[in-house]
Amino acid sequence: MTSENPPVPLEHGDGPLTGYRVLDLADEKGQLCARLLAELGADVIKVEPPRDGDATRSNGPFFKGEQGPNTSLYWWAMNAGKRSITLQLKLEAGRDILHRLVATSDIVIETCTPGESAALGLDYASLSAANPGVILVSITNFGQTGPYARWASSDIVASAMGGHMHLNGDDEHGPVRTTAPQAFAQVNAQAATGAMIALYARAVNGGVGQHVDVSMQEAMANAMDHAQQTWDIRRVNTYGPGVGRQASGIRAGRYLFETSDGWITALQSGGLIGANANAAIDWLAETGDARDLALPAWRTKLTSLTPLSPEERAYVEDTMSLFCKARKKEPLVEEAQRRGFGWAPVFSPSEIVESKQLAGRDYWVRVAHDDLGESFIYPGALYKLSETPWRQRGRAPHVGEHNEEIYSGLLGMDAPELRRLKLKMVV
Repeated sequence: MTSENPPVPLEHGDGPLTGYRVLDLADEKGQLCARLLAELGADVIKVEPPRDGDATRSNGPFFKGEQGPNTSLYWWAMNAGKRSITLQLKLEAGRDILHRLVATSDIVIETCTPGESAALGLDYASLSAANPGVILVSITNFGQTGPYARWASSDIVASAMGGHMHLNGDDEHGPVRTTAPQAFAQVNAQAATGAMIALYARAVNGGVGQHVDVSMQEAMANAMDHAQQTWDIRRVNTYGPGVGRQASGIRAGRYLFETSDGWITALQSGGLIGANANAAIDWLAETGDARDLALPAWRTKLTSLTPLSPEERAYVEDTMSLFCKARKKEPLVEEAQRRGFGWAPVFSPSEIVESKQLAGRDYWVRVAHDDLGESFIYPGALYKLSETPWRQRGRAPHVGEHNEEIYSGLLGMDAPELRRLKLKMVV
C-alpha cells in the first residue's frame, strides 16, 4: 500500500475499542453510531444487500453532482472507515452466514421496525443463541415498546415529537427544524454510548451480552436542557425565541445582531444592559454610535438594571443593531472580546471549515479517496484521548469491497463456495 492507495479501512491498533468487532446493519438511524465505534478502533463491517448495496448510497448530495453508489457525500460521512460485505438476509442461507459472523462479533447494530427483526434473524433471541456475549443495539423511532413503537418516522418527525422543534423558530413563523438532522445525530451518539456501557457491563457480568433499546424520540427529549423541568415545576413552556433570548420560558432581550457580512451573537444587547453597561456605552460613544445612551440618565437606567419599557428596550436594541450593521463580524467580535464582552460570530459551514481555532487544534483530517484520485477534508476527533487515540479510518467502502477478505479470510469459505453464494444472490 502507498499513501496514494491506502488500505480501507486504515489500521487503528491502539484505540480503546481495538480488538472488538461491530456488525452494522443500520439505516440512517445507526450508521453514525457504527462510524464512531470504528474511529475508536473497532472493526466495523457494514452489511449491505447484494448488487446495489445500502439504500443510503442514494442519499444526495453527490460528488460533482454525479449520482452513483460511491459518490454520495452522505455515504462518505456516515460510513468512513468501515469494511463492506453484501449479504441477503431475506434468504435462509444469508441468515445462517450472518449468525456465523455474529459468533465472531461483539456488537450488532440494527434499525428494524419493532417486530420485524426476527424475520431477518436480527432479533436478540436469535443473535444471543449464536453468541451469548453479543450486544444488540436496536435504534428505532420510538423504542421497542409503547403505543407509537411501530409508527413510521424520520429525523423531522423525531425533532417534532422529541420537543426539539418547539425550541426553534419564532412567533411569526412557528416551530422549525434545524437543517442538519439533529435527531439522527442525537440517537447515534446515545446509541454509541449505550453500546460501550453494555460492553463494559459484559466484562463484569460473566461475558453475557444484552439488548440495548434506543429510541430516537427519547434521544431528542434528553437533549432539551431544562425545558421539561421548566414546564413541570413552573408550568411555563419554553418555545422558539427567534432573534431574542429564551430564559426559562420567558422571552428576554435580543441577542442576535446582523453585521455587514453575517451575524453575531451578543447577550444583554451586546452588553448595553447590565452592571458593566458603561463599558459598552463608552465603546459606542468612541465611534459616534451611542446616540442618547451616553447621557447620564440612560447610563443610570442601564447599569442599575431598572426594568425597561418595550419602547426603551427597542431603542437600546436598535442602537446596537445600527452599530453592528455597519461593521464586519470578525473584527467586531475581536474588539468585543478585547474589551471583555463575550460576543461570538455566527459561523456558516464554510467559515467552520476555515476556522482559525479548529485549524490551530489540527481538527480537520485530509482523507484520500484512491478511487477518485483526490483527497478531501473530513471532520476530526470529537475528543482527544492521550493514551487510546481517536483516528479517522479512511474513506467509506465500495459495495461488497471486503467480501473475499471477510468470507474467505474470516469465515474460511473457499472460492467455489463463495462463487455459488454469488450466483444464488446470497452475497
